[in-house]
Amino acid sequence: MRRREPMTKWTFMVYVAGDNNLDPAALKDIAEMAKVGSSEDLNVIVQLDRANDQKTRRFYITKGGGYQKDCVETFEETNTGDPAVLEGFILWGMKRYPASRYALIIWNHGGGWWDEPERARRNIAYDDSSGGDALNNQELQDVLNKVAQIRGKKIDILGMDACLMAMLEVAYQLRDSVEVTVGSEEEEPFDGWPYDQVLETLKNSPRLNTTTLGKMIVKEYIKSYQKKGEDVTQSALNLLNISDVVCKLNALSWELIANIEDIDLLDAIATAWEESPKFFYDNYIDLYRFVQVLKDRCNQKEIKDKAGDLLQSLKPGGKRMIIHQRHLGKRLRHSQGISIYFPSSEVNPKYRELDFYRDCSWGEFIEGYIKKSRQVHR
Repeated sequence: MRRREPMTKWTFMVYVAGDNNLDPAALKDIAEMAKVGSSEDLNVIVQLDRANDQKTRRFYITKGGGYQKDCVETFEETNTGDPAVLEGFILWGMKRYPASRYALIIWNHGGGWWDEPERARRNIAYDDSSGGDALNNQELQDVLNKVAQIRGKKIDILGMDACLMAMLEVAYQLRDSVEVTVGSEEEEPFDGWPYDQVLETLKNSPRLNTTTLGKMIVKEYIKSYQKKGEDVTQSALNLLNISDVVCKLNALSWELIANIEDIDLLDAIATAWEESPKFFYDNYIDLYRFVQVLKDRCNQKEIKDKAGDLLQSLKPGGKRMIIHQRHLGKRLRHSQGISIYFPSSEVNPKYRELDFYRDCSWGEFIEGYIKKSRQVHR
């Protein structure tokens, strides 16, 4: 007998790590969600860990409800950086509010792929009451892989309402458990996502497919910051197509490694780095812009060809990795939707633990380039 699909089209799950200086913003965003609320075709659920009273609450958000009216469970302080806490929320949401599709939003500070546990600076979902613990890339991957296995298919959308999460390394880490991610290359403003606008669109069009919803979130996010003077980015990535990008980046990286002794090439790389939008203390750069300038400045045909192939795969489109991207602000005019790690002086040793480092030669290239640049500029 054919399995019957749940009546509800979408369950929209928001994991709010508010046990930090973002506590007031958490209540504001829950109020935005309550302007729309749940419906027959849309479940809106939240898990909130607050700094204010050291308690964790779960909500089923209704129209006109919110923090004071919609709590369905309350328990003691949790650590949002504990993988088991995130896993527990997701599985609870899927069991209690089943749907055909699931959007999981992780709400908090973010640091891209960065993992520096000794200084309590990690990937996402920081918890000040737990010593600044947060989820690193491996922990996030493990949780979402397990959820996908239990569900029998990937999570439809992972939204990261946090800073710096639209990175190739992060997306690659999640390729086996998530279909579409939505996030920002740049740091996000305090207001974060416009939840009322996102949920209104989804409530009115619950049959939206995953890629269309991802594209819509990008549009609503950028629209919400127009005429506010904020520098913002947002992009939706289809992880089903990420292997093509990584393969072409790997081919370019090998050519760069093979020619790293060429002084003209070193100059071209340096120029491309300088002319690229940079994020997180200049540790991350916009990948498209870097490759574009490198292609223009380099005089070696093989490198130009490999760079051209990669640029083609990085162009936005419904059947490409970057589904849609938008940005605001003069400083970010060359941002094209996805960043990559490229520090100016030294490589964080934790970078070598990523799947991306293992499967792509980009890490070997930046290590070789930094070493060679030091030798040249002694």
